[in-house]
Amino acid sequence: MSEFPLLTHPLTLLSLAVILNLLLPAKQLQPALGKGLALLGARLNGEHYSARYLQAAGGAFLLCLLLPLLSTYWALAVLAPWPSLLEPLLLWCCLDMGRLGRMLPQCLSQVAEQRPLARLSLASLCLRQTDPLSPLGLHKTVAEVALLRLAGDFALLCWYLAGGIYAALLFALLRSCTQAWPVKLSQWRAFGLLPSLSYRVMAWLPFQLLTLTLLIYPGSLRAIQAWPQGRLWGYPAAGRLLAVAAAGVDASLGGPRRYTDATDYYPKLGSKNYLNEASTRALLWRLVIALLFWMSLAWMVVLVPMLHD
Repeated sequence: MSEFPLLTHPLTLLSLAVILNLLLPAKQLQPALGKGLALLGARLNGEHYSARYLQAAGGAFLLCLLLPLLSTYWALAVLAPWPSLLEPLLLWCCLDMGRLGRMLPQCLSQVAEQRPLARLSLASLCLRQTDPLSPLGLHKTVAEVALLRLAGDFALLCWYLAGGIYAALLFALLRSCTQAWPVKLSQWRAFGLLPSLSYRVMAWLPFQLLTLTLLIYPGSLRAIQAWPQGRLWGYPAAGRLLAVAAAGVDASLGGPRRYTDATDYYPKLGSKNYLNEASTRALLWRLVIALLFWMSLAWMVVLVPMLHD
């Protein structure tokens, strides 16, 4: 393998994981992991505990999950005959793009004539209640799920290239804990605070890079004008991504949604026009091309020096 360093290069392993995930998505693994983390967290997240105790418990439990995870991977990497193959397999388990690539286009095609099926498909991908969603609400949900989850995948791959598999493991665990212990729900607000803050810190720069990439499309002037709207969102980096993506296709995201029986009113981001199927598909294609741009750029940075030498 030493005669062919490109075969074991992190970008090669990353590309292998992406291709594998697109061809064979880990459809059941991520939901099962989220359910397991929620069940484990519920044992410590009692309503009779103080908020300070729950915050400390959430942070301590995160460490209790992280240390065995890193130790187990280290042991497997030492014992495995081809440790480099473990990395793409682990990334394959953590990526969402394959599952989203199959489910979201299907949801979009079902909105017009098979709306109950679209609501049912989206229920497994998002926290909000999908039963009361109108066609506009379904289009917004598809767009927001695609933007935020694929941005999470982009951040995971960035951390893999920047810090190796252990940094990617940390980020993947933080993302899973953030999804399993959502601070949007009052019962998890204290317990999930530390994982949520840690995830936001690690995701900040990749989210900004992806948002800047979406400025190069037609409609960039609207997108630039929508950039400041991001600070209205609970997580400004995600708010900028949503605002810029929506304004680029001259539509709006955000607005009211239900995570419980009560309606939560979120800021509206982007322009004032309603999102429809055509603009949703345009937004998804822009996002895919932006991810391909960064992949192509990474390969150019790797291959040009090799060809020059």
